[in-house]
Amino acid sequence: MDLHNKWPHRWLTPKAEARASSIHGLGVFAVETINKGENVGVLGGVIVPTAEIRKYWHEMGHVGIQIDENFFIVPTSREELEKKGVFNHSCNPNIGFSNSITLIAIKDIQAGEELVFDYAFNETYHDSMECLCGSKNCRKTIRPDDWKLPEIREKYEQYFSPYLRGK
Repeated sequence: MDLHNKWPHRWLTPKAEARASSIHGLGVFAVETINKGENVGVLGGVIVPTAEIRKYWHEMGHVGIQIDENFFIVPTSREELEKKGVFNHSCNPNIGFSNSITLIAIKDIQAGEELVFDYAFNETYHDSMECLCGSKNCRKTIRPDDWKLPEIREKYEQYFSPYLRGK
């Protein structure tokens, strides 16, 4: 049995779809109301050692979730990204982690809203990058140590990935 093609490597709630984002590339948008606490996505793919993640990013772009100090879980193909979209960053997030690979709504999300999380919730390895979210509280730059900021930890630590919650 070819399990690779039988079941998807990622799951996206039927209440959302991939489409063009004003933040970056292909985002994920609610097509109907998503209530706080609902699962919105389960991330999957292949495991890439942190020592090799930059090679992956060179080929596929900066996607994937850091699951611990030594490993990332990343999408298996561009086609997968095109079908399911990418959860973009925002300094005003509406989704967060319930475990290492499951994302949940952290507030009610209305139809038409993009599903976004703060990259401070899961990763310490990326380089600093310009923030394009445009939210009122935009930090302007996304840094690998933003998870240490007291205002982010106080408000969102319960939605950090287990990897960062343990730091």
